[in-house]
Amino acid sequence: MPPKRKASTSTAQATKRARQPRKSAAKSKSQTDPVKLCEEWFDRYKDSDIQDQAIISPDGCQSFFSDIHVELDSVYPILLGYKMNASRMEWIHGMRELGVDSPEKLQSLLPKLNHEIINDPVSFKKMYLFAFGFAKTTNQKSMDIDMAMAMWQLLLDDPKYNHVNAFIQFLQEQRPAKVINKDQWTSLLDFCTAVPENLDNYDSTSSWPVLFDDYVEWRLKKRAGSS
Repeated sequence: MPPKRKASTSTAQATKRARQPRKSAAKSKSQTDPVKLCEEWFDRYKDSDIQDQAIISPDGCQSFFSDIHVELDSVYPILLGYKMNASRMEWIHGMRELGVDSPEKLQSLLPKLNHEIINDPVSFKKMYLFAFGFAKTTNQKSMDIDMAMAMWQLLLDDPKYNHVNAFIQFLQEQRPAKVINKDQWTSLLDFCTAVPENLDNYDSTSSWPVLFDDYVEWRLKKRAGSS
């Protein structure tokens, strides 16, 4: 019988590799599965004091915005709150809807997302209405007047919302209210789109909140005084 030959180096290496345990499919999948990546991303900010850990804590929110380089006094926290909120399920759904699974991807997407929303009247109105609940104090039905004015300056900073600056001036000078309720908040956006800056088609018998009647009266008096 002829002597056995030693296995070639390449054959030996192939045999060695074949005998080595393969990496688990689950681990490999976790590195590429978008849902898993979003879950792991969420877990960085979740509230460890909550038993089911299904929401992001206030400190977690600050860390999240810091990671994506977003200023807390910009429109982006409102935009992101509107898109996904702070619960685990809504976070994952929102991120998947946006097509992102990392801070870097989200950061690069924000300007485009903001542009799309502010140029879509339907989407913008939905975000504007969401902002009322987002900014008011929890368990309160109304928003503090100073907070409302700051939010209007942030959200309605566009010439097409031609009553905003005058309306804020009216609130600051006359102080007719200490809080803004949901009806008043909603009505300002509608007022800006329905009533021209010169107030020509304003109808005092229409269903605008009384605060807007007072605003128009103030505007007309100022106009008469300057003529």
